[in-house]
Amino acid sequence: MTALPGGDAKRIHDLAMEIITEKEPVRVWPLLMERLTADLPCDLAVLIDLDWAAGTGHALTGSPDWLHEAPLDALIHSHMRSHPLLRHYARTRDSTPLTMDEVADDRWWKSEAYCAGKEAIGIDRQLALPLDSRPGRIRGVIMSRTRQGFTDRDLEYAQLARSLLNTVEAHESAAFARPIPADPSEYTITPREIAVLTLLSKGLTAHAIGTRLGIKEGTVTKHKENLYRKLGVHDRVAAIRKAQHLGLALPPEPLRGVELPRNSPR
Repeated sequence: MTALPGGDAKRIHDLAMEIITEKEPVRVWPLLMERLTADLPCDLAVLIDLDWAAGTGHALTGSPDWLHEAPLDALIHSHMRSHPLLRHYARTRDSTPLTMDEVADDRWWKSEAYCAGKEAIGIDRQLALPLDSRPGRIRGVIMSRTRQGFTDRDLEYAQLARSLLNTVEAHESAAFARPIPADPSEYTITPREIAVLTLLSKGLTAHAIGTRLGIKEGTVTKHKENLYRKLGVHDRVAAIRKAQHLGLALPPEPLRGVELPRNSPR
């Protein structure tokens, strides 16, 4: 590994060792977001997964913790197609970490999308770290800091980090495979909660899940809270990965009015 100014190679090595020795797999991605914000440094880092063709997507996890309460999915759904970095990766399938300053023109800094992000989460200068993904999808990490732009050193670090994150994804895909599905009732998870979790895994918002299942948005939020508590997690990506790790089989597609056992909670 190339030695970089400021010990970046050692930071990546230490992070890799921390991931390998992490005893709770669901902690890996939150740990990565925490370390990215500290090592660059930057104000925030968000892992996103987008279906560009459908115009949908969601934030999986991020750092700092207050981002879990921010309207990230709403920002993505409203403005993803006007985001210069996301538009670049969708059009080119480029896998190089890039900054907003490299791809945006003056119109971006005056746009509705920029102003909405600035007001909601304080975005300013951004650096994108694209991960391997299927055609038609964009998966990666968006990092942001205020006022000060990203340097060549930051881009070198991001390139090293990208390789590590892709390796983590490949490892998790293999590690979380479990041939025998578990019984959700072992974890007191109800059929309705499994239906909500299935739609969460497809990137639907609470409003969309409520529409699909024919229940109120507030009820969906309550089901999410119960799921997170029962699985011992704090966000969507951790819940999905924990369910996979436990071997909880998710049905292909819960439908509106999904049939539930009598007296199952809605």
